[in-house]
Amino acid sequence: DAYPDDFDTRLNLADVYYQLARESLDAKNQTAYVDYLAKAQAEVLEAVRIDPTSPRPHTWLGIITAYQGDLDSSETSFKNALRLNLAERMELRAGTYYSNIAHISVYQGKLGDARRYLDKGVKNGAPQDEIDRISVLAAWKANDMVEARDVFNSAIVLSPAFGATWDGAPLPQPMKTFDDFAATCCSNPTCGPYMEGACKRSKQNIVRREVDLDTLSEERKLEVERQTKLREIYKRRKDVSITVEEAPSAT
Repeated sequence: DAYPDDFDTRLNLADVYYQLARESLDAKNQTAYVDYLAKAQAEVLEAVRIDPTSPRPHTWLGIITAYQGDLDSSETSFKNALRLNLAERMELRAGTYYSNIAHISVYQGKLGDARRYLDKGVKNGAPQDEIDRISVLAAWKANDMVEARDVFNSAIVLSPAFGATWDGAPLPQPMKTFDDFAATCCSNPTCGPYMEGACKRSKQNIVRREVDLDTLSEERKLEVERQTKLREIYKRRKDVSITVEEAPSAT
């Protein structure tokens, strides 16, 4: 409230609201989930308004829409973040922007695209833990189990932190084996549904995101609001190029 135009404060608050939204959905409180999700999106859009040239809010939009299961919107947001990063000539710090797209590409089944973006992520300094995680997912999805297990085993030895977190959050029990990795993914609604074939081959149960029709309707309203506000912000900035999807039908 004291610093309404502070960019970092807006994004930090968005992070808090996003984590609360996830916790609420895990607790099956869908009303609180929608409320916190709306607050998280509002803070991200305020950050966009404050600095339309920054890639960071678009990364957050990609994270949020990926959690909602909208992989196409997530891909668009991550590509917008990369485009803004490169426009500012920040290529040496572009690794995470490339790896984010690679991660979504694996879930979409676009493994060739995933490997190309992953290579660029490696060359541009993406975190090794994230590179290893995406590499394991890509090999596992392609049913290359030798590669998947080799990368996992190497990552566990070289970086203990690799086995201790998922989606940036600490795990209750660290992953020690590839089977632990498979169980962690398949039991996570942000991973398992997009790795269905791999999960079935590994005999793992898949946990899916469960929301009712009212919640889906509210998510759709948030999607329309996000796209509308992004258009409003960027129509005044002809010097900045991003992609905004077409607003979905209200039905």
